[in-house]
Amino acid sequence: MNIKKILVLVITTLLLARGNLFGQDFHAEVSKLYNFYPHKMSVQEQNAVMPALDDFFNKVIKNKDKYLEPLRKELKRNDNNPYFYYDGGILLLEISQASEDLQLISDALVKTNLKDIPPNMYLGHLLRLSVMGANVIDAALHILDDAAFTAFIPQHSLTLEYGKGLAFILPRYSPDLYIDKLISKFNSVPSTKNKLACLDLFVYANCCKADVFLRSLTDNAQPEEIRNNAADILKKSTVVKERDDKKYARLFEERKKVLTRISDEALYESIKITMDMRKFFECEKK
Repeated sequence: MNIKKILVLVITTLLLARGNLFGQDFHAEVSKLYNFYPHKMSVQEQNAVMPALDDFFNKVIKNKDKYLEPLRKELKRNDNNPYFYYDGGILLLEISQASEDLQLISDALVKTNLKDIPPNMYLGHLLRLSVMGANVIDAALHILDDAAFTAFIPQHSLTLEYGKGLAFILPRYSPDLYIDKLISKFNSVPSTKNKLACLDLFVYANCCKADVFLRSLTDNAQPEEIRNNAADILKKSTVVKERDDKKYARLFEERKKVLTRISDEALYESIKITMDMRKFFECEKK
């Protein structure tokens, strides 16, 4: 090996070692800074940590080329404070809107403790990321892990209990991407009340597997409320007609456009479009 190659190897090794040390320092800083759990703190205690968080945000934003990769690595780790996976994602969004970073931000949300985040902010964050092109399905279904999740949208005096807020998120995606996950989550929900709050999500899905699952909920193995509600939903929403893929696709995009805002008006419009979509949706022929 000649001298030039040896020098290149030495310099490369030194740069890698320096980068690793910087990454370790950054992780230590994140660990020291994010050592709290907002849901366990008073408003005064939360306000007390804000100046340090603001300083951290400003430092990273001003030196984004230096901190971008270390921040990505911290969001990929599984041993950070749960709140960091939300707040650090907000920070990453400030310095990069590359598609891979939007997806990283979305994926990190599954590691959050939803008790630490105001539900309306979490739901709004999901919608923003979805509109920007990220797949937020797993982060959205994470809502079903918190039995007390209720988002209040003050601008519209709209209260979205438990899974009802997912009506603004999941229908933005092809049902093939989420129906199996939704069924699995639904089956793991212990509360009948919370299950009832999720039933309409299978109507919005507008797919054969969702209808088959709804029909399965009408058997005697289910609680009476579930059976009755599933039967009522099927009676109102199952329409068997000839498929028209072009009209269906147009309506899907129209509904997706409506679901770029969280409001009672958007929800009503989405329901109407969904019912229209089902006129061009076919699973079985009579």
